[in-house]
Amino acid sequence: MPGIFYAVVEDDPLTSGGRVYADGTAGTIEGPDGRHRRMAFIGDTAYCEACKSIGTIVRAAPTSKRLIDMTRGGRLQAVNGDSVLCKCPNPPTVVALHGRKWMIIDAGDPRGAAPARPVQNATYDEQYTLTGFEGRPLRGVRYRVLAGSIIVATGVTDAHGRTSRISTDNSQRLRLEVAH
Repeated sequence: MPGIFYAVVEDDPLTSGGRVYADGTAGTIEGPDGRHRRMAFIGDTAYCEACKSIGTIVRAAPTSKRLIDMTRGGRLQAVNGDSVLCKCPNPPTVVALHGRKWMIIDAGDPRGAAPARPVQNATYDEQYTLTGFEGRPLRGVRYRVLAGSIIVATGVTDAHGRTSRISTDNSQRLRLEVAH
């Protein structure tokens, strides 16, 4: 389904109140307040204020384009519109508030929503670490990664100067572009 989807990060709110807990360390995104928060993935947890319980983030947003965390079992990135399975009769929705620098533009599929790609097919992944002349990590640097003329990732480097992991089905030549 066509749309713009933003990354969910720790502390993002739910429509029922409460907040997201990011359980991993795949990367961080700087929020509008300047604070770096960990990215959330399907399977991470969130606290629901309405039913006073902890639930699991599940895929509900209609996009097939998501980052795959290859370091922790191929988890899919959580985006705005995903749900939380808590004790509420109607699952609340996650609202992407702090990770809006990470945007997925999904033009849609004329045949309908595409099914998730099996994780086993993603056998190639890459991550860049940006450092200065002194060898110190360059944090908060905007970047994009291209495969040919197609943008496959955009974001901001984390506190250690690392980009997100980029996964492909086969060996591809990638080009990293850094904003000055």
